[in-house]
Amino acid sequence: MLFEELFSRRIMTMGPSPVDPARQVGVLTPEVAANLLPTRTFEMAKARWLAGTWTFENVVPATRFNPAYTDIGSITYTFDETAGWIYLATAAGTQVPHITFDPLSGMWIYALLRGAYGVLRSAEGWKDNRIVFSGSMTMVGSTCEWRMTMTQLGEDRFLLVNEEAVANDTFAYIDEWRFMREA
Repeated sequence: MLFEELFSRRIMTMGPSPVDPARQVGVLTPEVAANLLPTRTFEMAKARWLAGTWTFENVVPATRFNPAYTDIGSITYTFDETAGWIYLATAAGTQVPHITFDPLSGMWIYALLRGAYGVLRSAEGWKDNRIVFSGSMTMVGSTCEWRMTMTQLGEDRFLLVNEEAVANDTFAYIDEWRFMREA
């Protein structure tokens, strides 16, 4: 059970409610709370290079029903140290939470909240210049188990390769996104 585990592992303890200090509720232990910000800050620094505006090519292969094509566009990532998120900035100026590090689980989180929906996770985190996220994704009404590999190819280029789970724990290529930093 979730709360039994959190209390038994001494992640949570009873303490005063932030809303009503006379009420005892489950809170993070002081030791756990003290390590959250430094741990998140250290990990998030590994992805700081993403901040900025990027042009992209989305390369989609041919299937039995569609020809191969390449879409183009641009995207802006912003980095918010206080909130601990990398945001996608929309054309309307809205900041959409996109990538963070959860210091309690030790996992990187990649959230998709527009058009494609899912919360992909990476327990392994950044290894050299790449990170692999996976999880359930719903895109244009179709849900599948997704794996996305982000590879930094230098300060001004990176690549996202998307794959979906197929039989026997293997993955099939979906598409790739090639990003170049705008000058």
